[in-house]
Amino acid sequence: MIGRGICPKCGREGSVVFKEISGRIYVYVKHGRKWCYLGPLDTVELSGVIVSLRDYHTFTTKLVDYIKSKLEVSGVRVSTLFISGLALLLTAYSIGLGGPVYGNYVLALVSLSTLLFLVAIATYEGTYAKLRGYSILSAIISKGLSLYMLLTVVLIICVVIATIPLVAPIRLEFTCKFSCGETKLVIPITSLIISSLTITYLSRPLSGNLRKFTTYIIVSVAIGYTIVFIMPLLYHTGSFMELATLKYLVTSTSLSFTITMIIIVAFTVLLEILKKIIRI
Repeated sequence: MIGRGICPKCGREGSVVFKEISGRIYVYVKHGRKWCYLGPLDTVELSGVIVSLRDYHTFTTKLVDYIKSKLEVSGVRVSTLFISGLALLLTAYSIGLGGPVYGNYVLALVSLSTLLFLVAIATYEGTYAKLRGYSILSAIISKGLSLYMLLTVVLIICVVIATIPLVAPIRLEFTCKFSCGETKLVIPITSLIISSLTITYLSRPLSGNLRKFTTYIIVSVAIGYTIVFIMPLLYHTGSFMELATLKYLVTSTSLSFTITMIIIVAFTVLLEILKKIIRI
């Protein structure tokens, strides 16, 4: 046994087993007592089968090294990209403390950080696990799409609030004027970029089902932003009965929603392009 994988024939997870017969290696997936034959090693697309690799003995260890080179798998490569992206994001936070004057630098660092995160995702999917590798996210989705959307809404709210300090030259300013006062919320484009990146990543396990994929993104983004723009109004509960408040919520949510959807589509297309480049 070389490790664990997803059988392309029956779709179930099992043990990936190699057998050497007459000098040629054949690939099987074992599900308890049932075996699925996949074919000779050189004809099987291992990147779509193997989920995790394990070392057992000398022969297997050599074989693992061969598989890793064949798949171009490198945990360090993906983790390095992720850590580099995170470092750039933290740097952007540090620079952002200096005020709006450094907005261009913050936007540049966030954009570069986002690109590194996308390359990390594309590398993970393109050379190793594909969409089947999101086992933790898939496990949450299996408990119901509603629960997954609720978790996403919470993340959107947290991400927007946490990234507002990431000032940028491009920002959305929304002001709601009502009888007892007014409230203003400024959201930099960096917040929408990072929110879009988060949603793009969380939606990856749903990419194979267009209906669920679309429903998840639209509902999550719409509810998430609506709550974000409602929060400043909680200090003026009487404002909810005024027409100006409704106009404010519709305008702010619609604009943020539209921009985020455009960015998500761009990120999704870019991921597919990056995956093709990585496979070359």
